[in-house]
Amino acid sequence: MYLNPNTNTQGDLVLVTNPSTKVVSVDEVKSHLRIDTSDEDTLLGLYIDAATEMAENFCGRHFITHEYKLYFDRVKSQASLIYPDCTLVNVDAVAEPVAAAQRPVNWIDSDDVAQESQLAYVDAYSNPSIVYLSSDFPATTLQSNASNVFWFWFKTGFGDDDTDVPEGIKQAIKLIVSDMYYFREDRKRTFPMTSEILLQPYKCYY
Repeated sequence: MYLNPNTNTQGDLVLVTNPSTKVVSVDEVKSHLRIDTSDEDTLLGLYIDAATEMAENFCGRHFITHEYKLYFDRVKSQASLIYPDCTLVNVDAVAEPVAAAQRPVNWIDSDDVAQESQLAYVDAYSNPSIVYLSSDFPATTLQSNASNVFWFWFKTGFGDDDTDVPEGIKQAIKLIVSDMYYFREDRKRTFPMTSEILLQPYKCYY
C-alpha cells in the first residue's frame, strides 16, 4: 500500500536520537580497498558517512535505528511516519524507574498540561508506515494558538547494531566509498550502478 498524500499528512518531523553506530566500519572498508596503513582513516570515515547518507537518501529510510517525534497543531487520526518499518516508542516507567513513563501519543491540553497515551497503532506494511489513533482515543481539547501541541513518537531502522543491517546494503556502501576513494572528482554519473542494484530491494516508494 502506498502513501496517498491527499489523506495521509506529514507534520513537523524532529529527530530525537541520532546514533553514532556506523553501518560499515573503517576497518571493513580498508579490507575491501586492500589498504594496510592508517594514514587515511579519517578520510575513509568521512567517505563512509557520506556514502551511508547517500544510500539512505536513495532508499528513503534509515538503516540504524533513529527515533523521531512527529508534531501537529491539532489531533490527527492518521499520519504518514515518512519511513517504512516504523514502530511506536513506549518507555515503561517500571522498566526504567528513574524516568517517567512515556507513551507514543502526546499532547498539550487546554489547561497547558502534558498528556500521553498508548492508544495508537502502526500499519508497518504500508510504505511508508502510517500511524492511526485507536477508535477509543479520548476526545481532547488542545492548547489554543500554539503549534506542535500533538505528536507521535516513533523509531525506524533495521536495528540498533550494524549486524541488523542487510549485507546487500553494507556492500553497496563499500562500493560507493570505493568510487569516492578512487575517483576524487565530480563525474557525470548519478550513482554507481551495482550499488543501486543492491539497494533497490530496500527502497521506500512514497
